[in-house]
Amino acid sequence: MAATGAAALGSWSGRASAAPVTIRYATGGGIGPNEIETIVFLDYLKQNVLPNYGKAYTLDMTFTRGTPEAATLLASGQADLGTLSSAVFATVMAKNAIPEGITIISDNYQDGYSGYATNSYFVLEDSPIKTIADLKGKKIGINAFGSAVDLVLRVVLKKNGLDPRRDVQIVEIAFPNIGPAIREKRIDCGCLVIPFLPSEVAKGGLRSVFTSGDAFGPASVIFQVGRNNFIKENEAAVRAYLADFVAGQAWFYDPANRTKAIELIADFTKSPKAVLESYFATSRDYYRDPNGCVPASSVQKPIDAMVEEKLIDKRVDAAKYINLGLLPKPCAL
Repeated sequence: MAATGAAALGSWSGRASAAPVTIRYATGGGIGPNEIETIVFLDYLKQNVLPNYGKAYTLDMTFTRGTPEAATLLASGQADLGTLSSAVFATVMAKNAIPEGITIISDNYQDGYSGYATNSYFVLEDSPIKTIADLKGKKIGINAFGSAVDLVLRVVLKKNGLDPRRDVQIVEIAFPNIGPAIREKRIDCGCLVIPFLPSEVAKGGLRSVFTSGDAFGPASVIFQVGRNNFIKENEAAVRAYLADFVAGQAWFYDPANRTKAIELIADFTKSPKAVLESYFATSRDYYRDPNGCVPASSVQKPIDAMVEEKLIDKRVDAAKYINLGLLPKPCAL
């Protein structure tokens, strides 16, 4: 019995002292509080809020320009988890770009929900562009080709009789530079997302022409995915990561933490506190599910639009690639 107990103790001690799993994470191009995982894993939260960080896992986060770049890192094995849009996810699955496959494991944010913020395409207040049809022959800025906002643009243009390849010029500009590019007339129209949307609107002089909601209605914009092989081999670490993600998001939404939360985000994003106070974690922010749940239907809408607009050859059934059972609480969807 003593020998058996000693062996068991030795086995337990080995597991307890095992090094935490390093999760290589690729963001989708946004900076918090747009992509909330970029602020959930700030140093303050790692040290004071997230119980599993440094024990079950650590995070090596790569900030990308957009979800297409995140998909490339996942496909090349340089990232284990990441943020993808429905558009990029569908393209990856349709082309079998990641042979071992990927699985949607959590929400990030959803768009087009009545009463919440929505990604919007802006022009100068005095621009002659009044309707989507007026964009013909104009230069339009997005963050990256193949991204969620790129898909919105192409769907809206086609719905209004414009060919995205022939009737407009679409250019890539990093999200922080789109507002200045509109004001300096380097582009005629551009997509503003949080946190740049409220700060640019607060300056005045801009006017919205259309939104993501005009393309799809309520729909998932970005969500978190993992490579299937990594999830299978490191399920406990992935569960611990998602538990911390949900806990960290809840911390930011807790009114008791409001002052500290705004301070952290302002320092990280270099955004004015007054602007952050005006929208973050309110109805003027994106809709985020508090438990990280994402309905398959909200992912499917943009994918079906891609098929309809012949941006991908075949329909991808999102429901087949979602596993919300790794989240800390059940999803009632």
